[in-house]
Amino acid sequence: MKKEIAEKILKETEIGYDLISQKFSQTRKHFWRGLEFIKDYTHEGDKVLDFGCGNGRLLELLGENSAEYYGVDVSQALIDFAKQKYPKAYFFKMNPSQTSLAFEAEFFNTIYSIAVFHHFPSQKYRQDVVKELYNKTKNGGRIIVTVWYLFQERYFKNILQNWFAKLQGNSQLDWNDCEISFTDNQGKRFWRFHHAFTKRELQKLFQEAGFEIEKCEIVGGRNILLIGRRADSG
Repeated sequence: MKKEIAEKILKETEIGYDLISQKFSQTRKHFWRGLEFIKDYTHEGDKVLDFGCGNGRLLELLGENSAEYYGVDVSQALIDFAKQKYPKAYFFKMNPSQTSLAFEAEFFNTIYSIAVFHHFPSQKYRQDVVKELYNKTKNGGRIIVTVWYLFQERYFKNILQNWFAKLQGNSQLDWNDCEISFTDNQGKRFWRFHHAFTKRELQKLFQEAGFEIEKCEIVGGRNILLIGRRADSG
């Protein structure tokens, strides 16, 4: 994918989340069933990064006082919701095309990225982000990632539409990219970019950055869950 197309999609992602921020916060107050066990990867006193934190709902699972929590997101509207609800945590707005994080190397014991990476266009951008997350993970620390599993009946037609468009030379997206419709805070419909990961692709992405893959599986037919570990260097 051309860099300018990827940057346009990333900016649209920021705008899109601002547009659905109120609806998002109203409908996503609790964590997804079947993934509650990921809280066990955070311990008291840990430094935790919620990469793509949205309205901060991961804290409902972790507990606001259990760890030193940092959340970053591209949506200022969602960051504002999170700050209001969880005043003890640290929340930061980041530029959507940004791949660097303003933290020291090996700063976090655990990094979570829940339902985020399927919004990232271009393999290069995804690789750069994963390398940065690896850099910020402590030796022996873990990363927990989920992406939507889009190769299901509900969304497969969206992927097919892009395949056909590419074969006809009418798509600037990559293979296995697609657009899915959402409604904004006022009920207006618009389209948002998604990348349809396979388990193999997601595992390879994090493995090539240096993570040892402990688990990569489809959960509940809706999400791909990956758990990686940064191996001790010594």
